Amino acid sequence: MVTASCRASSSTRVNPPVVQSWHFHSLLPSSTMPAPSPSPPASLAVPATVLLLLSLLVATTSAANFTCAAPAGTTCQSAIGYRVRNATTYGALASRFNTTNLAGLLGANNLPLTTPPSYPVPANDTVSIPFRCLCAGNGVGQSDHLPIYTVQPQDGLDAIARNVFDAFVTYQEIATANKILDVNKINVSQELWIPLPCSCDQVDGNDVMHFAHIVGGGESTSGIAATFGVTESTLLKINNIADPKSLLKDQILDVPLPVCSSSISSTSADHDLRVPNGTYALTAQDCIQCSCSSNTFQLNCTAVQGKKGCPAVPSCSGGLKLGEMSGSGCGSTMCSYSGYSDGSSLSIQTTTASNQTKSCQSSAGSDGSRFAGSMWRVSAISFHMVLIMICFL
Repeated sequence: MVTASCRASSSTRVNPPVVQSWHFHSLLPSSTMPAPSPSPPASLAVPATVLLLLSLLVATTSAANFTCAAPAGTTCQSAIGYRVRNATTYGALASRFNTTNLAGLLGANNLPLTTPPSYPVPANDTVSIPFRCLCAGNGVGQSDHLPIYTVQPQDGLDAIARNVFDAFVTYQEIATANKILDVNKINVSQELWIPLPCSCDQVDGNDVMHFAHIVGGGESTSGIAATFGVTESTLLKINNIADPKSLLKDQILDVPLPVCSSSISSTSADHDLRVPNGTYALTAQDCIQCSCSSNTFQLNCTAVQGKKGCPAVPSCSGGLKLGEMSGSGCGSTMCSYSGYSDGSSLSIQTTTASNQTKSCQSSAGSDGSRFAGSMWRVSAISFHMVLIMICFL
């Protein structure tokens, strides 16, 4: 008996039949490499009858259509929304993905820094997993050589892709990233780089954090856009979706999350720090905590209290301490974090920044437009007065 189910990303996958009590997932041959075995023990040969059945099926070789047009070597922060199959803990997830420490994982999910690694994650919850994205210069963005997965007994490449990493990556992508010529031959304890999808591209001229979201049952593009604070038109454009009704369950979407503006210097090691709404991140060797709120969309950084080995944070002009404000409204200023250097010793920099909230920036733009209009009218009146005086001469 053949059973099939659909998994949509940029195209549809079909699960192959159950044969000889082995549970197959999507072992589908690509045009460039053979299909892997359905998760037999590592290095175990695959029966010819199985390969014959698999040859009748078709598969996609990419889990998600994330593109990265940024120059080769460009890095940035990205994340995926990982659906937890079985109850686990935040400590276990940090160890599984090894793309960040526990503090980084807590910040991406807006949990207090004091949250213990044993804090439970219920089954079917979605957890944001942050990681560094690397643009290779070939139009593709992938996680920067992390996470690393160690092959276990009974593992197969497709099972690793689907069961461990929720199909954010395909077995073909794992094989290519790790230069595996025969996808049916992996060894127990072998370490594999899992190339998660990501991008560092700007959207409409603005920095964003690209977030990989798996579409749930009953979700719509308008609902997803509202949930993440983006416009539906942007979501459709970036994912090349012509008809919102074509959205499929389990499809992977690139969601460009708005991030807070910052005063970090371009020469600082963390100049590309991107913190989306409702999250925080640690930087400067975990001595500085920066958070983002949709109320201002201006990065708010403070010193981490009680952190050993952290240097004193210098005050700004007027004696303002990091994170403190002076004045009110659009005329206010803040003592902002501007970066760090870690040469012979760690040092942290601050700077006084004007109010960068969107409403104030819009107001400033409107004031500028009104001023320009007034100047134009004054010039026009002056010109006409000169003409009149000439006529009387």
